[in-house]
Order: sequence, then C-alpha cells, then structure tokens
Amino acid sequence: MKKREIYSKTKEKLGQIDDTDALFDNDLLNNQDATAHYINLVQGNITLAQLENSYSEKAKRAQHVLTHYVDSIFSPLGLEVKLQKEILQITFKNTEQKLLNNPIVVYKTNGNLMHPLELSSGTWATERTVKQLTKEESAITVEQEDKPYSFLVLRKSTFEVVNINWVVFKELAFLLLNTLLILIALLFLFYKTYQNLKKQQKKIGQLHDTVDNISHELKTPIATLKVALKTLEKHPDPTIIAVMTRQLERLEQTLEPLNEPKKEISNIVIANHQIATLLSDFKLAHPDIHFEMNDITKVAVPLNDVDFNTILVNLMDNSIKYGATQLHISITNDQNLCKIQVRDNGIGIIQKEIPHIFEKFYRIQKNNIHDTKGLGLGLYLINNIVNRHQGNIQVTSKQNQGTTFNISIPHEN
Repeated sequence: MKKREIYSKTKEKLGQIDDTDALFDNDLLNNQDATAHYINLVQGNITLAQLENSYSEKAKRAQHVLTHYVDSIFSPLGLEVKLQKEILQITFKNTEQKLLNNPIVVYKTNGNLMHPLELSSGTWATERTVKQLTKEESAITVEQEDKPYSFLVLRKSTFEVVNINWVVFKELAFLLLNTLLILIALLFLFYKTYQNLKKQQKKIGQLHDTVDNISHELKTPIATLKVALKTLEKHPDPTIIAVMTRQLERLEQTLEPLNEPKKEISNIVIANHQIATLLSDFKLAHPDIHFEMNDITKVAVPLNDVDFNTILVNLMDNSIKYGATQLHISITNDQNLCKIQVRDNGIGIIQKEIPHIFEKFYRIQKNNIHDTKGLGLGLYLINNIVNRHQGNIQVTSKQNQGTTFNISIPHEN
C-alpha cells in the first residue's frame, strides 16, 4: 500500500512534464518536424540509422537538464526517480510498413531503468503531404507533390523509483518496530499466563491429591470407631474405650497439620534424654528398620521439643515411606552450628522434583497416591521451622541408592 501511494504521487508529478517544455531540444518532439523526418525516411532521403542518431543526439543534449529538473522535484521527497520516453514503432500506413527495428529513446534522465513502470502510452496518427510541409515553412526541401503520407506512431513513457524499498522501510520502520515490540509483549504475556496456568493446575492437582489422601487416611480410624461403638453398646469394656481413644488421637493427628495453629514458641530447648526417648520409641515402632546413630550425650540442640520432633520424625517417616530399610542419624555441633543429618537407602528422589519437595501439599509419588501415606505437609513444616531459626537445608539424592537431608541451625555456644 505504501508503494502504491508513492507510485501514484510520482506519476502525478511526472505527468506535469510537457514534451514542449524548454527542457527539451524538441525539434523531433514537434509533430510537424517529426512527420517531415518520417517522410524523408520513406522517400529514402535519410536512413533509419540517421533518424536514430538524430533522436539520440537530441536525447543526450536534454539528458542533463531533464535529470536536474526531475531531481529538483523528487529530492525534497527523498525519492530517486528516473524517467524515459521511447518511440516503440512507426508504421507507414500507406503500405503498412513498419519502419523501426528497435525502440528509439526520445529523452531520458541519467542512468538506466532496471525495473521500469509505465507512466503513459499512446499512439499518434498523422497525415501530411510534402506540399503542406513546405507551405508551413518546413526545413525540408523536396519536390512538391500532393501525395499524402500517413503514419501511426506508438509511444511510451516509463519511470522507476530507484530507492522505493528503502523509502518504504524508513517510513514504516517506526511502525514495524512498534509492531515487533507489541508482538514480543504479547508473547511474553502469553508465556507468563501459560506458566501461571501450569502453577495453578499443579496446585489444583496437589489439592485433589491431599483431599483423596485425607479421605484414605480417615477411613481406617472411622471404620474402627464404628466397630468399637457397636461392641461398646453390647458389652462395656475399658479396652474398647482405649481403642477408641487411640483412634480419635489418630484422627486429630491426621488433621492437625492442615490447621497450622499459631502456637506459642517455647524457649526451652530439648534435652538429650528427650532425644534418646524419641529415637527409642521410633525404633520400637519400626523393628524391621536398621538404625545407626552417633553419640549425642554432649550435643547441644537449639530447638524446643515440638520443633525437633517435627523435623526428626517427619524425616524418618519419609525415609521409611519411600523404601528405606536403613537409617543413619547424626546430630553434631560444628562451631556455631547444630547439624542434623538423616541418611537412608530408600528409592531416592528424582532431581527435577527436589526443588519442589518443600512446597505445601507436594508429595513425591511412586505409582499411586495411596502408595505412601501423608498429606504432603511434613517437609513444608520442616522448612518453616528451619527458616524461622535462620538455618538451611541441603538435599542430595540418587535414585535407588538413597537420600540425605543435611540441616544446619545456628546456635550460641
């Protein structure tokens, strides 16, 4: 569209150039003089080469002036325009003889037209006698005769805007740049929207998994309570009441992490004998697991009993859930750091999952959600505790070889 606009403007301005302008040595542009030359050609007074030379010489004389004139019109517009007019064919109508073998250039600007466009074309028909030409004081002197000479001349003007592509590019560069920036912005927004959608889908999936797992976790204690209640209705028994109490505690423990109550944080650090008792109870509950642990009698742990239990029990539970048969637990002091390490020989964690394991409700699954119990909150709670104490967690894992959690928590000597 921009090219069409430029070509239209160029045609309009070039169309204002008149062949009779003083720009041209217009002897051969004048119809009368041109007809006289054509009659001389037909009569054999001049040859075709002489006619062509006459046009060529006049075109050369006008070339510089015409070029300067055309440039003066289009240079302010930033356009480089070339112009050319040709006689394509001269036909002597008396005998239908075609007088030209090749087109003749009538006038042109400097340079050649590589991709010419038509400015105008047309035919000129004339019929004159030698006597008429003499009467009109023609420069040609030939024997007077009344015989009419009829000619049909086909003429064509062409032009070329040499730098059209560059002009269009310059004029549209700002628009193209803005379009490109808008396109980039749209692509960026699409990418961000897609990323957010993936995150939302992931969270929805995690929520569904959590709901499914809660349902699975609640089935057993609820079923047990139903049986216990029916038994209790028939035969009151303290043993049944104890079973019901344990199942209610199990229900409470299952749902407690979801509420995340804001408990008052105790400043009393856990004692070494409490750590030993915790590990002893855990070993008793998992007799098939081989435990190894360093001597902790002189280790200082800067955590209260609730935070320590949350960290250690969740890490050990996770190891067992994911196939560990051996657990190595190490609690040491290194300068101003308390280091807790839990290493297992379980199935390990895929590397791409490690950055996500501390997200709320995120659960590493083997095949089915119910293969491993839990709500996906253990590592999330551990991470919150470590961050609250300005510590850090490092995880290393190899599939089918095991996983190691290293927790460092600063403390004062």
